[in-house]
Amino acid sequence: MPTPTLRPLVAAFLAASMALSAPGLVAQERFVDRKAEGWFFYNEQWHEEPEEEELAPEPPPTPTTTTTTTPPPQPQAPPAATPPAPLSAAWLRENIPKYLDAAFDDPTVENVQTFLYLQRLAMDRSSEFAEVAQLARLGNPWLDETARRPIAPYAAQDLDRHAGEARRELLAELSERVGVFFFYSSDCQLCRTMSPILNMLESQFVTTPISLDGKDLPGNPFPNMRPDNGHAEVLGVEMLPAIYLASPDGQFVPIAQGAISLQDAQERVILGALQEGWITPQQYQRTRAVNNTDMNLARVVTPSQIDPTLMIDEDGFIPPELLYQHLNRANRGNAR
Repeated sequence: MPTPTLRPLVAAFLAASMALSAPGLVAQERFVDRKAEGWFFYNEQWHEEPEEEELAPEPPPTPTTTTTTTPPPQPQAPPAATPPAPLSAAWLRENIPKYLDAAFDDPTVENVQTFLYLQRLAMDRSSEFAEVAQLARLGNPWLDETARRPIAPYAAQDLDRHAGEARRELLAELSERVGVFFFYSSDCQLCRTMSPILNMLESQFVTTPISLDGKDLPGNPFPNMRPDNGHAEVLGVEMLPAIYLASPDGQFVPIAQGAISLQDAQERVILGALQEGWITPQQYQRTRAVNNTDMNLARVVTPSQIDPTLMIDEDGFIPPELLYQHLNRANRGNAR
């Protein structure tokens, strides 16, 4: 136990020690409490203000443009169609069925008489047209059908006689250059019926009968028959009896597949020869009982000859007097 003389010294030493150690304790306490900040913990005297980051200048605002949308034009209603003139051809064509319906649905005297009046009007107009049409044909060979085929019996019979003579002469000439192939079968009933006609045709042309089953017809009408060895399939025979026109150089022209008359067979032989160029158009025309076959409006008047400036509406209508002048001039220029 310290002596009383030392007691003041000890007290003074303890006080000095406590004074010296107090700041360290405070500092240690602060460091421990702020150890999460690391060794270089925040100190006001070490702190430097961060430099302000320079921000990029903002782009100037994009100018906005105001667009005004123009509404599309509204479609205009088409103008009302002008009705045809009363009692004209167009008016009658459009309205007579309506008056008939009205009379049928409500058959009053007035409704029925109205329809009958219009029907009579149309018939009278037709009669007037027919009378004027007869006048229009007079003296005009392009329009008068008697210029091609006479109505008088004596003239028609004479034309038929001359055409028949020309036909026989032409067939006789053809018989020297072409022949006939005749396909049949022994069990074909139409072939049996047509065998007399084929015999007559055989008297004009060299005929080669070909049997598809290798047998002749009952009665052996074709003793020079030959069995088919593939000709029917090559030529496309589908129905019996079948007749083909044949030339020496191996050309075949189908004439008929089925039963036909002798006159029809002769006409078809001439047409087949015309098709193949074995006869001329002039030779063919002489076999027809018609005159002036060269007067053909479809060949004389062509669309390219029509002046488009003559058209007066969207349908291309040409006034009758102008079209008549053009057609009449074209016809007269090609008349014989």
